[in-house]
Formats: sequence, C-alpha cells, structure tokens
Amino acid sequence: MTNEKIKELCEEAFREAVEIRRILHKNPELGRREENTTRLIKDYLEKSGIEATQPLETGVVATVYGKNAEKTVALRADIDALPITEKTESEFASRNEGIMHACGHDMHTAALLGAAKVLKKIENELPVNVRLIFQPDEEGDGGAQRLIEKGAMDGVDEVYGIHVSPEYPSDTVAVKYGKSYAASDIFEITVIGKSGHCAQPHKNVDAIVIAAQIVTALQTIVSRNIDPTDSAVLTIGTIKGGIFRNTIAGTCEITGVLRSLGKETRKYLCDKVVQTAKGIAQAMGAEAEVRIIESYPGIVNNDEKTAYIENCAAELFGKDKVTVISAPGMVTEDFGYYLDEAPGCFYHIGCDSEYVLHSDRFNPDERAILTMMKMHVKSAVGQA
Repeated sequence: MTNEKIKELCEEAFREAVEIRRILHKNPELGRREENTTRLIKDYLEKSGIEATQPLETGVVATVYGKNAEKTVALRADIDALPITEKTESEFASRNEGIMHACGHDMHTAALLGAAKVLKKIENELPVNVRLIFQPDEEGDGGAQRLIEKGAMDGVDEVYGIHVSPEYPSDTVAVKYGKSYAASDIFEITVIGKSGHCAQPHKNVDAIVIAAQIVTALQTIVSRNIDPTDSAVLTIGTIKGGIFRNTIAGTCEITGVLRSLGKETRKYLCDKVVQTAKGIAQAMGAEAEVRIIESYPGIVNNDEKTAYIENCAAELFGKDKVTVISAPGMVTEDFGYYLDEAPGCFYHIGCDSEYVLHSDRFNPDERAILTMMKMHVKSAVGQA
C-alpha cells in the first residue's frame, strides 16, 4: 500500500478520532477505574467490525487479522488519566473534578482507535496480524504487566508504542536507539538501634546518627560507582526517626527512589543500596532491614525495530521531520514490560504544547493524533 493511500485513509478517519479524544478528555478516569473509557473503546471497535476482549477489570485487547498473515505486530495505547485538576479553558475540559488527561493518554487512545478502523478497512491487504492493546493504569501500578500475564502479548513478534511529546512540532517523529527510559525502583530502609535517655548515649544505639551515615554513603553510590557516561539517580525522599527531643531514637526509617538505565546498572544499584545500609548499620552496632520494591523495568529499544520506525516516519513525512534523540531520559514508563516479551520501539510524536506533560494546563495540538494514526498504520503495513 502506498504512503499516499495510508495518508488518505487516516485523514478520512481523523475527524472522528478527534471527537473521540474530546469525549475522553471531558471524562477522564484514573487507573483501574477506567470503566467508561473501556466501554467506549469496546463499542467503537465492535462497531468497526473488530472483536474486542477485556482481560482485566478495565482495558481492551483486540486483533485485526491480515490475510494469510503469520506474523503479529502489537500496537499499544495507554488509557488512564492523572489526579490533577485541569486549569485549561478548553471547551472540552475535564468534567471530573480532580482528574485530567494531563499526559496525553486520551490522544493515544483516540489515535489507536482511528488507526484500528483504518486497519480493519484494509485487512485483506495487511501483511501481518495487528494486536491492539488499550492498556489501563500506566500511571499507577503498571497495567502492562497485568495485561501480559493475561495473554495480551501471546504470539506477538514485535511491539510498538507512541507517546506525545510537547517539545516537538505536531508533524514530527522522534526516536531513541537503545536505552531510552529509566527503570524505577523504591527502597525502604529501617535502621534498628536501641533507644534510651540522651544523658546515657553509651548505653544506647542511636538509629538517627546511623541513618545519617547511611544517607551520606548512599549519595556516593552514583557519583563514585556508576560510569560517568552512564546515567543513574538515587533520591532520598523521606527520613523519619525519634519520639522526643531528649530520647535517643531506637529506629529510623529512610525511603527513596532509584532510577537507572539498563538491566546491569539496575541490579548493581539495588544490590549496592542493600550492602551499604546493612554494612554501615552492622559496623555501628545496629541492624538495617532493607526492602527493594521493583517498579517499571525501563525502556531499551531494539535497534533494528527503531531503524524500522525511523524509516517509516521518513517515508511518510520526509527525513527532515524525524529527530533521533541522543540522550535517554530518566523518566519511566511501563512499556518496558512489552519489550521484555518482544523486540520493538517506543517513540515520540510531537504535539507542540506550551505546557509540559503532567501540567494542569497541558493542551496538546490535536493534529498529533493524525500523525500517530499514520505511524500506527504504516508500522503495520510496512512489514511487507
């Protein structure tokens, strides 16, 4: 299928996709609660002739089958909103108090629905099957992992995802090879000493003093152990200890977050936090209980699939509309779970917004929906 035909079909479906986006924007729902959003998605797919399933309490998975296709390509859109009170003056601003599509997931959902309608129209020309994943709860506990456990990626050979990006114009595509988004892990440390009167420090073990030593040592893990050409972030978010000013604290709690790029750095950071906390506590006569809570795995794009997306974008829009991002970001996203199942690429479409993602005034250019639709269709059709 020619690029001109892809553009024509997407442009025909664009107006309807914009209407869907505005409905979604007016009616945002938080993760695990996207009941109305799920209903809208299922209804639209079924009206387009696409059978849809609901593996979880919210979210939708469907497949458009190509003629005699043996390969399956997955396309993903996230559907949840954020707990933010909208402050735009848009005529379709959120009607749900304290909830807003401030990360563009309404755009993602509308674009994939629009692309799904186009893909269904050309199913007899599709060289692949296309798995459509409308994922809940990206902003919360990670709906990707739960969908995968329910079989959303079964039989999938490649996977692609898109996120709007306000820093680029609406008709542009930005790709990042290799390490793209950071993994995120939470750590909780409890220092266990011995409490007592401050006038007798030699009879006690001061958990606050020991915690202070641990905090200082943790801050050297990145600066003195991670290659300067790599990236990692260790943040201490809270430290809580003590019950009264003249009593030596028997316990002290430290919590924080690790951000890392790549599996090796991630494992090293987690192990080093445990070793550092336990070692210092033991050396100072205390104990340290350390809990690492794994969160999103980060995103490492497959080079071959990233080159494919870059080429698709160049063919559709011209090379001057494609940006290759040089540096990874330390933000996180649960699309990495899909990339653990199949090679693929998570990339960006410009949406030319004055305000950043997660801003209460975020108001993306809706023309980005059309760009996303074209890329979704092209990434499937271009497999021939």
